Amino acid sequence: MDFIYVISGWLFLILGLAISIGLHELGHLWPAKKFGVKVTKYMIGFGPTLFSRKRGDTEYGIKAIPLGGYIQMVGMVPPSSVLSTKKNVWQKLTSFAQPTEETALSPEDEARSFYQLKPWKKLIIMFGGPFANLLISIVLTLVLFCGFGAYERGTTVNEVVACVPTEANPNCDAMGLQSPSAIAGMKAGDKITSFNGQDVKNWSDLEPLLAKSVGKVTSIGILRGNQQLTLSITPIMLNMGEVHKPYLGVRLEGVRVQQNPVQALGQLGVMLAGTAELIVQLPSQAITAFSEIAPGSPRNMEGAISIVGLGQFSGELASNQTMSIQDKVLSELAMLMSLNVALFVFNMIPLVPLDGGHIAGAVYESIKRRVWKLRGKKWERPVDTGQMTPVAYFVAVLLLTLTVVLVIRDIVNPLQF
Repeated sequence: MDFIYVISGWLFLILGLAISIGLHELGHLWPAKKFGVKVTKYMIGFGPTLFSRKRGDTEYGIKAIPLGGYIQMVGMVPPSSVLSTKKNVWQKLTSFAQPTEETALSPEDEARSFYQLKPWKKLIIMFGGPFANLLISIVLTLVLFCGFGAYERGTTVNEVVACVPTEANPNCDAMGLQSPSAIAGMKAGDKITSFNGQDVKNWSDLEPLLAKSVGKVTSIGILRGNQQLTLSITPIMLNMGEVHKPYLGVRLEGVRVQQNPVQALGQLGVMLAGTAELIVQLPSQAITAFSEIAPGSPRNMEGAISIVGLGQFSGELASNQTMSIQDKVLSELAMLMSLNVALFVFNMIPLVPLDGGHIAGAVYESIKRRVWKLRGKKWERPVDTGQMTPVAYFVAVLLLTLTVVLVIRDIVNPLQF
């Protein structure tokens, strides 16, 4: 039975990833066709083609490896016939890696080429893919945080911790200094209703009151069964490693708290910033991942993870017997939301072959056109994006290397969820 659950978790991830990729490519396809560009292929996945069908100019298909996708537009790189014959230093140095064969285009295709578009149209086409992932993230964020709510600590005590944890005794395996809640006589099942005379409904109400009461004898109101009690408690400051926080010594029940759209989108903003920070650290993440390949070596829970690691996580969620079906589905959707956030941020990196590289090219062309206009010159030729081909090769090799390292690490030394 666990095997079936694990497989269902993997299938959810693969299906969710395929849909996300399909919508990403649709974000490119739709404006490209609206602007009259000839699109010859729309593919989800890489490798051997499993299914394809041609409609109009475009072949639509699904490939065997659902780890990406692409659309193929006519004239993504300007042919040499429309470019300047004069080469600058960069062009001379990189000419060995640039496309050299002239693609034969019919007059009709020439008019429907991507490179012929104005920069703002190019920008819309190339931003359409990442925008689709951002839109998916926004929708899932609103559904999860506004519709169902996010788990927060409530005010019902699940367990009273007997002692004050220390670095030498973090789990209270040996009896140490009694915790404030144990001294106060609190019990599992108690519901905290007030603190220092102020009503509290959730942890966010209680937390700021604790900070003001460290070291002070304070009243705490609890509901035990049908009986309302008032106990005396003295919160302490827990100092253990990098942890410095007010401490009562209770483990509280998790409750779902619905958020308004502003709060929900604020959570999404935090996630976007965190993902961007993680991507900036990819070089160091690759080194860390390489050091974690040895079986049993410590894993960074906040580090980069491969599709294999995500599949393991999805399988663990699906097979978790302590979670309700609703919590499993919502957790899987949250993972899909995080994946789309990563797809958006990653694709906005201004390097080819990523969408951000083509967006940067469109912005550069727009600026260059304006400069030419201010100088009274007529714009005669498009920006040669083919000059970035060497960079594309370099980035592709880096991404492939990072992917291989992460996959091997997640297979040999998987995260323990």
